[in-house]
Amino acid sequence: MSTVNLLILGVLMEQPMNAYEMQKVMDSRYIKRWTKISTPSIYRNLVTLCERGYIDGEVVKEGEMPQKTIYTINEKGKACFFDLMEKCIDKPETVYLPFTAFIANIEKLDDATGKAMLDQLYQTFFDKAHRLETVAKGPLVYQGTSVIDLNRRMYLLFCDWIKEFKENYYG
Repeated sequence: MSTVNLLILGVLMEQPMNAYEMQKVMDSRYIKRWTKISTPSIYRNLVTLCERGYIDGEVVKEGEMPQKTIYTINEKGKACFFDLMEKCIDKPETVYLPFTAFIANIEKLDDATGKAMLDQLYQTFFDKAHRLETVAKGPLVYQGTSVIDLNRRMYLLFCDWIKEFKENYYG
């Protein structure tokens, strides 16, 4: 099971919906800004959760509209939801920072290039933090704004760390 499944099951705990509505809920909560989730993974995981018996799918047709499947969480799905919640707090994942591969190899660059690239990395994180500050002020549920704020603070922490690293490394 995955983070995507936890998010899907959590949304279905609120109300039954089809895949398109699910994707719109994820978009409206800016979930794609703070976790690795895509529209295809939402659709794919809904089908898988249904096949494995965690959610029920009812095909409906309204007037001339194409048929759609309305998904509803069932008791097995609710148990799975709580199990996934437990796993999240029991074994938090290691946070990997891909930019550290750049840091590990910075000595292979001349000083001017290294400094310029650190400045570029700093600016990238700073810009992301600024964009998230704007998003966090939007009409989101408290949990959403809190997670976005956590990411914003993380980017600012990276900025502080890069500044300190640059000063200590280059003098």
